Amino acid sequence: MAENPYTSIVADPPRLAALDAYAVLDTPAEPGFDDVVHLACRLCSTPVALVSLVASDRQWFKARLGFPSCQTDLNSSVCAHALSTPDRVLVIPDLTEDPRTSANPLVTGEPHIRFYAGAPLVTADGDVLGTLCVIDHAPRPDGLSAEQKDDLKALARQVMTLLELRRAVVVRDRLREQDRHWRELFGRLDEGFLLGEVIRDADGRARDWRFREVNPAWSRLLGVDPDAVIGRTVREAFPDIEQEWIDEFVGVVDSGRPATFTRQVGTLHRWYEGRAFRLEEDRFGVLFLEVTARVAADTRRAALLSLGDRLRDLTDIGEMTRAASEIVGRTLGATRAGFGRVDTDVETVAIEPDWTAPGMSSIAGVHRFEDYGDLRHELMRGEPLIIDDVDTDPRTRDDPGRMHDVAIGALVNMPVRERGRTVAVVIAHDVAARHWTAEELAFLRNVADRLQAGVARVHAEDQQAVLNRELAHRLKNTLAIVQSLATQTLKDVPERAPIEAFDRRILALSRAHDVLMQKSWSAARMRDVMAGVLTIQADLDRFAFDGPDLDIGPQAALSLSLLLHELATNALKYGSLSSLNGRVNLAWRTEDGAEPVLVLDWAETGGPQVVPPSNRGGFGTKLIRMGLLGTRRTDLRYEPAGLRVEFRAPLSEIQEAAA
Repeated sequence: MAENPYTSIVADPPRLAALDAYAVLDTPAEPGFDDVVHLACRLCSTPVALVSLVASDRQWFKARLGFPSCQTDLNSSVCAHALSTPDRVLVIPDLTEDPRTSANPLVTGEPHIRFYAGAPLVTADGDVLGTLCVIDHAPRPDGLSAEQKDDLKALARQVMTLLELRRAVVVRDRLREQDRHWRELFGRLDEGFLLGEVIRDADGRARDWRFREVNPAWSRLLGVDPDAVIGRTVREAFPDIEQEWIDEFVGVVDSGRPATFTRQVGTLHRWYEGRAFRLEEDRFGVLFLEVTARVAADTRRAALLSLGDRLRDLTDIGEMTRAASEIVGRTLGATRAGFGRVDTDVETVAIEPDWTAPGMSSIAGVHRFEDYGDLRHELMRGEPLIIDDVDTDPRTRDDPGRMHDVAIGALVNMPVRERGRTVAVVIAHDVAARHWTAEELAFLRNVADRLQAGVARVHAEDQQAVLNRELAHRLKNTLAIVQSLATQTLKDVPERAPIEAFDRRILALSRAHDVLMQKSWSAARMRDVMAGVLTIQADLDRFAFDGPDLDIGPQAALSLSLLLHELATNALKYGSLSSLNGRVNLAWRTEDGAEPVLVLDWAETGGPQVVPPSNRGGFGTKLIRMGLLGTRRTDLRYEPAGLRVEFRAPLSEIQEAAA
């Protein structure tokens, strides 16, 4: 035929989609369908019967009897006309006389078909997939009897049943294959996986969840037999499990939002990281890994950072050892940790106040090593003493009672060495036997090294302080000698003012030295230098200070001391400090730029009106004009409110040697 009048029905997308869903086109012959066409031929007394499925570009025969080809094009299809009659059998007594088929190539040529009757194959949704048809090579004016039509429709329904069954089998096999594939993947996963189901009470409130399935990795990561948990609730499997393990998974089911977690199962002493997600209804899945080692490593790193910060800020050795003991105990999950000083012969150890877990007693005090077993030799060689189980270790198993008396089931004594000798130990105890890992021992070694370095720093600082005090004493003696020599030499000079000014300058330098000595002559706080010098001249409540508390170098401290001494001396004689209500405001700041600058402002208020000196001034004025560190960047203004002086100097020079 040149054009099929039922093209729109043939090409109907929902119909074609329904046909594709059965996935039957081009499949091998199957006995069930072959039996149907045999019965159709017999019941209708025809030589030909077909199970014909009409696709978008052809009609294909799932089963055929008496017909040479397995398919034809749509121009040769008579079955296509049956697509529009889903509720009845299409009967054409003589194909040569029916205008729909008279020009059909199968009618005008081989195999010269003349009679056609087709029962539509209709899905549950009403889509017509094709027909079960019978064909004869001779016309049949009477067509089919009513019984034959009923038989043909019954067989058509049987074809649809076979198609549905076939699709169900295909779906089942596909699901089985998918299930097999996913179970193989499920079993090969390195990650643990569990399928759980939330359990609710009569009011719909979630109270627990049940294990439905777990993979082999789950068992490996938790160290629990799957048979011990499948079908049981999490509280039944792990009675002491944390409530968070229930609340979070219930939250995932209730909200539908996935959640990630990093959390410990306390009863297993293991950490897990993973993601929980909702499946259907009250079911959820969890994919996870054990991260105990990573969490422990992170904890140890954080502990070492914390220890470094605390040791840096502490100056008392007792406080340092207590801080280290607490960090060791909490980080390793020990029941006791401490620091002990070892005598020169490694006979005794004096345990300083130690850290203990709740319910554990302290063992602070002096202990003899031999009272607890053969414990000296490793420490004498500078090696750590490591015992995983006091009941089985050859060094303690003969008499573990002393260890049990002080609640020690496992221990580590990490030696601290000085000049080739063991002088102290960092200790960690556990009430139960445990294996001390290489990472834990490395952590203890690191703690011992840092503690030793901190203790050595404190000793060095104490020695430096003694030396500084001796140097300060000698320097003051030197300044006193200079002052005495000057006094003796100038005792006959009638003008005493310059001599007194010289004495006060010597005193100002002495005060600056005192401030510098507090930091080993390396730096001084700017505010401390100011207060130390100005308190010689007047009460500090007459001065207002405003500025950052900078560290300044030794040269800057001496220069600042002399400048402030001269300014305060002049203020007492002529300026604001000569008046009862007079004050001095001292403000300083830093200014950024290509070269950052320190700006210091001296402003007097409440005093008599000041005027510039009639001459260039004496040594004090010259000293002021020289400025900080002799930079000569000084702005000296005699304003009506009082003297105003601004000093500027490069910040790098001010802070030189202050770092």
